[in-house]
Amino acid sequence: MTALEAPWNVRRARNRLRKRGFTEDEIQEWLDVHLRSRFAWRHLTDRAGAPWRVRDYQRPSLESLAMRKVHCDGRDVGKTAEIEIIAAWAMAARPHTEMLIAAQCENHLFPLMQRLVRRFQGTPELAASLAEVKRSPSWYVRFTNGFVLWGRIAGPHGMNFQGLHVDWQIVDEAQEMTEPSWTELFQSLNGGGARWVYGVPNGLRNTFYRMTQLGDAEQYNWPSSLNPEFTAEKDAELARLYGGRESSAYVHRVLGQHGAPAHAVFRLDDYAACVDEGLDFTNLVLGEEDPLDLPAAPSGRYVMGCDLGYARDPSEFVVYRVEPPHLINVLRIHLRGVNYMRQQAVIEALDRVYGFEGIGIDCGNNGRALSHRLMANGPEWCAKVKAFEFGASIDLEPLPDGSPQRRPVKQFMTELIEGHLTQGTIRFPRLPDRETQYAGHTYQVGASGHIVYDKGDDHIIDADRCAVLCHYLLTEAETAAALPVPPRIAVF
Repeated sequence: MTALEAPWNVRRARNRLRKRGFTEDEIQEWLDVHLRSRFAWRHLTDRAGAPWRVRDYQRPSLESLAMRKVHCDGRDVGKTAEIEIIAAWAMAARPHTEMLIAAQCENHLFPLMQRLVRRFQGTPELAASLAEVKRSPSWYVRFTNGFVLWGRIAGPHGMNFQGLHVDWQIVDEAQEMTEPSWTELFQSLNGGGARWVYGVPNGLRNTFYRMTQLGDAEQYNWPSSLNPEFTAEKDAELARLYGGRESSAYVHRVLGQHGAPAHAVFRLDDYAACVDEGLDFTNLVLGEEDPLDLPAAPSGRYVMGCDLGYARDPSEFVVYRVEPPHLINVLRIHLRGVNYMRQQAVIEALDRVYGFEGIGIDCGNNGRALSHRLMANGPEWCAKVKAFEFGASIDLEPLPDGSPQRRPVKQFMTELIEGHLTQGTIRFPRLPDRETQYAGHTYQVGASGHIVYDKGDDHIIDADRCAVLCHYLLTEAETAAALPVPPRIAVF
């Protein structure tokens, strides 16, 4: 199959066009528009500036005429490239129609829509028809031929899809979509419209999973190994990072397969209900040499949670103001490639501003060493630093019958977050990084009945875990001080 062939009969199309009186130049122009691979080659360029050549495995999907299509793929196989080509092609080939690109989270939608707008503005043939671009409150791109492209995140309960009536829906990162979001999305497609769905499985038996089982939808599975740049070395690295080729993360993100059933840790609707866009919040990103410029903090009670990384791994620090019954997130610091001496200096600088009552630290890897270095600053640091071993257990107050109560630390701190979300006693700013992590966090139940959490990107969640457990221990200690026989609180 050559670079410009398509799976349907080009010769038959030429003959029919000749019978209708088309000239050879007009036939060529018609094919350049209606064959998507040819359209990409004629009008779009790759990162090197060369004509865009579609990979052989991408061609059947790109040229598909299916009204319902579902991709269940690994990472880095060209799903975004296909969406980009389809959106550009639809602008030229489907005037006076409307397309919606939908995603659950802003972190998924924003880079895709930015890429599309850059493509429209940077391609002369497309830019000539570009009439209007709006980025707020949602993405809206209008062309002179009447084609309209919308880009929207679902919003709480899918409310951002209400009122839309489009002819084509493209759903990206579909595995993250909540059930209420799907409900509203389904209603926004015009009769006879097309819906193409793209996702990377995460083990959840949700609507995306059910879509991959539908016989009336065209189904695709692209494992990461199809990418020509995927090497044996890359495969070995991913297997090592994900915990082996039998691990859920490898099965999902590399093979693009559902694997064993998993469950969502958090209800995204509960999370969304705790987001307050009016919070006074500071979001900082620091490298090894970046100065730490902190705003003045109002008087109050503060706790911090820390998930420590090193070298290429990120670190996350989150600061909460305690306003009973609420915990209010006022600061997040993302550090990448920062050594432990620098992390210690940042924690000490933060303490000078906030005067923490408690600092919860994930003491895995070298976290315990950093905790000890902080405690060496003096007795007050010994009191405020709480080093948590996520794989350990915590002794809580005895059960009503007097028997001891011991719980896994990571599970207990996760339940604390769930409790805050359900009760609405934690307040988050709108932070796309956190929303993405909470939306994608899953767990499985092991053979022994123990909960095993997904090892994906959950650094902010782990920092939140440390903060809420630190707050819990401080609160329990205050309560215990007033009791004649205080409960035993485990110290880490």
